[in-house]
Amino acid sequence: MTDDRVVGGLVQEVDDYLDVSAVGLYEFLWILNGEKIEGSKDEHLRYAEAALKTLLRNGRGRLVLLAWPGKDPVGELDRDVEPDDFNDPGDDPYVAIARD
Repeated sequence: MTDDRVVGGLVQEVDDYLDVSAVGLYEFLWILNGEKIEGSKDEHLRYAEAALKTLLRNGRGRLVLLAWPGKDPVGELDRDVEPDDFNDPGDDPYVAIARD
C-alpha cells in the first residue's frame, strides 16, 4: 500500500525537475529522504516505483540510460525497471526518466 499524498508530492517534484533535466531513479529516493518522509527503505522504494509508474503512464517522460557526468542519454532502457535501478549509480550507465 502506498501513501497517495507522498506519491503525489514525489510525482510533482520529479515532474518539475524534468522541466530542466533528466532525473535518475536514484534521485527519487534522495528526494524522499530530503523531505524526511517517514518509512522504511522498502516503503520509500514502493513510493518511488508508484511515482515512476504514474509519470510514465501520464506520458511525462521516457526511460533512458545516462552516464555520469553527462546529461545526454547514452541509450534506451530495453528491460523492465528493477529495484536496484533506484540505488545510487556506480560506474555503469544508470536509469533515468527524461523528456524529449
